[in-house]
Formats: sequence, C-alpha cells, structure tokens
Amino acid sequence: MATSNPSDMTSGDFQRLLQIALSDLAIRRTLMENHIADLSAQPRSLERDAEIEHSDMQVQRIAADYRHYQQFVDPTLAKKIDIDYEN
Repeated sequence: MATSNPSDMTSGDFQRLLQIALSDLAIRRTLMENHIADLSAQPRSLERDAEIEHSDMQVQRIAADYRHYQQFVDPTLAKKIDIDYEN
C-alpha cells in the first residue's frame, strides 16, 4: 500500500478540505453567537461582560478565518462537490 504525499492533493481534494473547514467555522461561529445570546440574557455582572467580550473576540477571529479561507474557494469546483461527512 503506497502512502500519499501531501503534494499529491488534487484541486478537488483541496476544495473539499476548504468546504469542510468553512462548514466547521460557520458552525463554531453560530455556537459562539448562541453562547453570547445566552450570556446576554443573564443579569449583568463584570464576569458576564468579560465573557461576552472574550466570546465576541472569538467570533471576530472565526469570521476573519472564514473570510481568509473563502478566498481560496473555486466557485466552479465548489458547486460540483458533494461532501460526504460519513467517510
């Protein structure tokens, strides 16, 4: 059995990897935004405000990563990719 070399990655494989990374970032952002909403519903405190600020900074970093990786998406290949998360 031959081992694959990372340089052997095809464009389609790279686009699949990008789609998985973008999906993960979108999920993480949604979870963080939900966490912020839950915190906002709690009574105001210094700890709550600090946690909201920290969480908001994480959302901003996730959004920046998403925008960065989005630059590498090939729209023509992305439309053809059907990601199978079971494999």
